[in-house]
Amino acid sequence: MTVALPPEALQVGLAVDVVAFAMHAGELQVLLIERGTLPHARDWALPGGFVHPGEELDQAALRELQTETAVHLEPRHLEQFYTFGAVNRDPRGRVVSVAHLAVLPHGTVEVAAGGDTLRAVWHPAHTPPPLAFDHHAILHRALLRLQIRLEYANLALDFLPDTFTLPELQAVYEAVLNRTMDKRNFRKRLLAQGMLSPSGERRSGVGRPAQLYRRAKNIKTAAL
Repeated sequence: MTVALPPEALQVGLAVDVVAFAMHAGELQVLLIERGTLPHARDWALPGGFVHPGEELDQAALRELQTETAVHLEPRHLEQFYTFGAVNRDPRGRVVSVAHLAVLPHGTVEVAAGGDTLRAVWHPAHTPPPLAFDHHAILHRALLRLQIRLEYANLALDFLPDTFTLPELQAVYEAVLNRTMDKRNFRKRLLAQGMLSPSGERRSGVGRPAQLYRRAKNIKTAAL
């Protein structure tokens, strides 16, 4: 038997918002857009928008990210992490947003305004500008989720190229956790976990060439 939805249920909008992180020059940054339309025109916000009929949520998240920021690289990691549905979160009416956390490839990912956005810019994730809607709350919860994922899903490795040094890996942890870590204890703990394997290569630089590591073959990428 088909049950008809009450009229009020048909008036709820479904949206996605994307918190896209990347490491730039040793700093954790988040991708923000300057809105070009009301409400909150000319305010900074997370990329996002309404889900199209028949569209999967992850497809909608990728579409909005690529449309509004001109990012054409696939995220190294993409997951739904929370649903935001406060009654008055959007002045246009009742809108429920499924927030997604994304990790973009290592290095400075080039971005540009697209769709109805005025600008797309990387900002320090821990000190963002004022944000539209409830996007400060979304970013805050995304940071907490990211910090948890460092510990049980090895998500830090998705911020790095295929081979990396231990100091580069420590820099990711420190940038995400927003605090410094003891070098000796960090190295000892990470190597004991078995998540890394030596690549057999070294990187030349100032002083002794640094050992390069990669993700161990028995370690999977972070699960969705």
